[in-house]
Amino acid sequence: MASWHTPMTARIFWKDAARLNDEIVSTYLTVARAACLAFAPIALTEDDAVPEHYRLAQVMHARNVYNAVNGDTQPVDPETGYGQIVSTPLDWHVRQLLRPVTAWGGIA
Repeated sequence: MASWHTPMTARIFWKDAARLNDEIVSTYLTVARAACLAFAPIALTEDDAVPEHYRLAQVMHARNVYNAVNGDTQPVDPETGYGQIVSTPLDWHVRQLLRPVTAWGGIA
């Protein structure tokens, strides 16, 4: 039965996680799991097997959140003194894994 990612299994898909300790990786995976469950169309109970596309979405979103928090900021504007952090919350790749868009119709 497939379960949610752990720090050890996430490192297979998220190469930068290798340099992070388990507690940090676990935190990002927990946050990503909650976001994925909130967006996913099918609710899961604790006893349900986790579909592979949910698991992949979890680790992709954990990586995206980590990159948003720890990524480079834009240069500081000398007039305002502020910089800009670019984030990608639940990007379209993750949303597509959780709620795939199916094509309707076709070419005749």
